[in-house]
Amino acid sequence: MNSKFIKKGIVVTTLILAAVSPVQSILAWEQEPTAVVVEEKTAQHNKNVMINVAARMQDQKKKDTNLIILSSEEIKFNQRLLNRIFVTTEDGAALIYAEPSEESTWVGKAYNDSSIDVIENDDEWCFITTGNVKGYVKTENLIVGNEAIAHAREILEEVYAGKELIELSDEEIGAAFSCGETKEEEEARIAKEEEERRIAEEAARQQKRAAVVAYAKQFIGNPYVYGGTSLTRGTDCSGFVKGVYRNFGVALPRTSTAMRRAGYGVSVQNMQPGDIVCYSGHVGIYIGNGKIVNAIDEAHGIGISNAYYQPIIAVRRIF
Repeated sequence: MNSKFIKKGIVVTTLILAAVSPVQSILAWEQEPTAVVVEEKTAQHNKNVMINVAARMQDQKKKDTNLIILSSEEIKFNQRLLNRIFVTTEDGAALIYAEPSEESTWVGKAYNDSSIDVIENDDEWCFITTGNVKGYVKTENLIVGNEAIAHAREILEEVYAGKELIELSDEEIGAAFSCGETKEEEEARIAKEEEERRIAEEAARQQKRAAVVAYAKQFIGNPYVYGGTSLTRGTDCSGFVKGVYRNFGVALPRTSTAMRRAGYGVSVQNMQPGDIVCYSGHVGIYIGNGKIVNAIDEAHGIGISNAYYQPIIAVRRIF
């Protein structure tokens, strides 16, 4: 074989090997440098893996910002709330119907946050019981599952502020939730609330009328002056009544005759302390026990008189 050809063949073969397998060529001729390269690439690979893992963990952390790790006690407590179902509506209460139709008669109401028990349910209506009422409510008005558990906890935290929820007894938990009421119960409750409101308002008015009497009696002994309006330096009967009520933000007419139209009228039998008692040409303030405080005349000044010393024409109540 021609040595020239052999040399060319060696050169060609070497080039082919280098083209086909450069790594093998490097491994064949440069063992020590290749080991360093492999080690560096392995280290870089491991570094890249750790970077990718850290990135994925960071992404997951962003997704799970609301994730709460519960203790076993908290899990057990939540299980105690698992069957709670609540009503919520924009109107503040859900009507409970006798039949699964809004055209049927409503028999009660379940107010927002009312706890209910579901007996039967479908996509649109649930047959429920709450308190003393049974009937149908719209399914869309109910809070169930994890949302109901969270809602129950919010109510309990408000009712038992500062107390550990997991320490609550079943009785305490049940007492924290309201329930619905029948139509009759609602009517009775509203009537009772209105009566309580009326009594409270009347008590407040009586207190204010008593304050009028107490204020008026401070000026007993001060002088009577015809046409006067000063509670201290001198006033007549209508000026006295007008001045007393002015202290309570009430603007009364100037004359005793015009005062017969002030406020609203009550009967003589129903006079209360603080009422204005009108006579022919005179006026005073009733203080109870058949007496009035009034600017009597120049001889007596401001003092106390018998309320029936002459016929009463009108009794006017301001408060």
